[in-house]
Amino acid sequence: MRLEVRKRERVLEAYCRGGGQRVFPIALSRDPVGAKRRRGDQRIPEGHYRIAGEPRASRFHLFLPIDYPSPADADRGLAERVITRSQHRRIVAAHGAGHLPPQDTALGGLLGFHGEGRRWRGDLDLDWTEGCIAVSDETIRWLAELARRGTPVSIQP
Repeated sequence: MRLEVRKRERVLEAYCRGGGQRVFPIALSRDPVGAKRRRGDQRIPEGHYRIAGEPRASRFHLFLPIDYPSPADADRGLAERVITRSQHRRIVAAHGAGHLPPQDTALGGLLGFHGEGRRWRGDLDLDWTEGCIAVSDETIRWLAELARRGTPVSIQP
């Protein structure tokens, strides 16, 4: 399986093994245009990521993490002086070892896919997340069953 988010079209496409494909509507962050640059900017990252862990319960029904920040995010963050060389090394080393990168830098973290939960049920046409991609509760349950750790995730403008 691989996942492709197209922010402009507001869709998540899931490409399944064997050739199957499903398309789901998504809700975006409060500032959906442009790539995430730092913690608190209300943006969704753009680039290539992977599912970084098991699904877990959240106030948005379920949460499925991605391995943000990527080495490319760390390179940009270092060049823009958002993070230190030490933080850059920690992010790159975590990716090299297949671990979740540090989530406590100025680049932000704790991003991924989640459901709507009670508060936002039926509001996938609004931009309300703080940097995650929201899908229906039914869709996040489907993803939780099929998208394993390591599943490629491409997030496009």
